[in-house]
Amino acid sequence: MTNEERKVFWDMLCSFDGSNPEEEATKLFSTIKYPKYLFRYRPVNINNLEALRTNYLFFSSANYYDDPFDTFLHIDIDSVEKELCAGFSDPENLKRMAEHARALANKYDGFFPKDFVQMMTDPQGIQQMFFGGVGASFLEHLSTLRNKVREDTWSVCFSENGVNETLWLKYADQHKGFSVIYDLENADNLLCGKQEKCKNCRFREKIPALYPLYYSNKPYDATDFSKTVLFHNAMKETKAPIVQDIISNMGPAYWEREKTTLIKKQCHHYDEEWRMIVWGDIKPPLMIEWIPHGVILGLRIGKSERELVISCAKQAGIKHIYESYINRNNQLDMREIS
Repeated sequence: MTNEERKVFWDMLCSFDGSNPEEEATKLFSTIKYPKYLFRYRPVNINNLEALRTNYLFFSSANYYDDPFDTFLHIDIDSVEKELCAGFSDPENLKRMAEHARALANKYDGFFPKDFVQMMTDPQGIQQMFFGGVGASFLEHLSTLRNKVREDTWSVCFSENGVNETLWLKYADQHKGFSVIYDLENADNLLCGKQEKCKNCRFREKIPALYPLYYSNKPYDATDFSKTVLFHNAMKETKAPIVQDIISNMGPAYWEREKTTLIKKQCHHYDEEWRMIVWGDIKPPLMIEWIPHGVILGLRIGKSERELVISCAKQAGIKHIYESYINRNNQLDMREIS
């Protein structure tokens, strides 16, 4: 996909509010132009060779990405602070908060300590609580959410370009590694959900969706999403029965995680990247099983490493082995050797 085509995808994604996820998903996937092949660049090491031999693709947490601004929550802290200070300085707003707190206290009678209920049902008490340190603590926690969201975002990354010199340098050990080719039109090679062992897998019915990334120097504003995540986490930790009462008033967060992880700065446009994404507090390893169409040997791969990659590929049932070379037009190219 060109970046213009990726922008069409991105603009469609950003237009969603999560009010009708199924309909929105249909519209979103209609904007995606899938290539026939995707490529995954790898250095030669024990883990990557074993993954190649077993047809596994392992999901990685965004916390381990090399780019600290990848899956980064852009939060306008200043605007949040101004909004909060204005809200907790407005007598009418404080009165409404006190009335809402009183309604919740009555609904969940006995759950909250009496002194807390007394403070939260008094407009002046609410104001004193906020300016007495709760507001500053809220803003501090808001900033720390970036790492939490990155920890809970898992993906497998690909490129639609198999002769990308930059990616060979960056992700395949300066042409000493290999690249794995996946054929998106060959459904038989995707083994997930088709084996006996799949019955206990989280992907037994549906594997994660595959999306293109969009490149832009204008970041996605995740301020509202960060507030939603903060409250979700707080309610989860306290195990309070008012979770739904509070969260229901915060608006939907559907599609927000896609919006935070499917955009990168323009300087990375050469990646031509695609991602398969899942979320959650996941204990690794997390993987899918997919037989590659082929592998490409790096231009500078050593003799022993070359033999190891070829051996693992053949054990995995991979039918096409390619090697990189410089063609007569002085460009990086690939040719099949078996």
